[in-house]
Amino acid sequence: MTDLPTAVLATPIDIERRAVLDLLPEREFTDHEIGGVVYRETEYEGPQGVWRLVLAMAGRGNERAAAAVEHAVATWRPQILVLCGIAGGLRDARIGDVVAATHVYGYEAGQDTDTGLLPRPASVPTSFPLHQRAQLIADDTAWAAGLDAAPRVFHRPIASGSKVITGNAAASAEHIKRHSSDAQAVDTESFGAMTAADQRRTVDAIVVRGISDLLGDKTKEADKHRQPLAARNAAAFALALIARSKPTQAEIRPLAGGKSNTYIGAVGNGANANIAAMGDRAHGRIRIDYRK
Repeated sequence: MTDLPTAVLATPIDIERRAVLDLLPEREFTDHEIGGVVYRETEYEGPQGVWRLVLAMAGRGNERAAAAVEHAVATWRPQILVLCGIAGGLRDARIGDVVAATHVYGYEAGQDTDTGLLPRPASVPTSFPLHQRAQLIADDTAWAAGLDAAPRVFHRPIASGSKVITGNAAASAEHIKRHSSDAQAVDTESFGAMTAADQRRTVDAIVVRGISDLLGDKTKEADKHRQPLAARNAAAFALALIARSKPTQAEIRPLAGGKSNTYIGAVGNGANANIAAMGDRAHGRIRIDYRK
């Protein structure tokens, strides 16, 4: 493993993971099985520096996504985490649009009474710094250079629940329109993933989704063509967001006092270091481990 700052890119299903891998051709990956969970690791260089990029498989559903994010954050101590994949479109969405979520609604929460459901939608924010960076990236189309066309990018909430919604008049669709009306997309993993990340103050996390259906037009045949397109668009934006984020490197500074060239290493949040400090003309090595 490298001693680089870490970015975790989590995808719930295979088609989303393959979209990420297709955009990283001829890349060398190292596979790790840690606590029964498999990760793929590689180096990923962007304008701001070099990342240790870790690909995680989140699994379907909010519960699995929450567990996967919790494990990934505890294992790798990442600086940033992006949940990336496909979603159903709401409002004025079109197939292929990208949504960089500002926050995520858990739209199913509420109190079930004799007279009906009293909705109490929960909400969890995504990282404000990553949200700002996503806005800057979307200002031009450079991030979409590897795509057939530059998709539209929305910076809006995402609604997340346990159901796959396949109709615009479905009860869940009407519920979202009534109680989470500014949501641009709906999925089944984002609320769990962002809730788990939000409890870890050391990681900036965000959701990036590509629109693969508009609820009422979802069919297996349409999915064969639309899901790969939407997954690739989301993966391209997610990778651009990581590439243009600045890795937090270990700070190295001279010790106070004297004329020694001795140095000490200090690392970022959640990191551990074995530090060697030597005198003039001596040789030392600083080993930084962001995993433990």
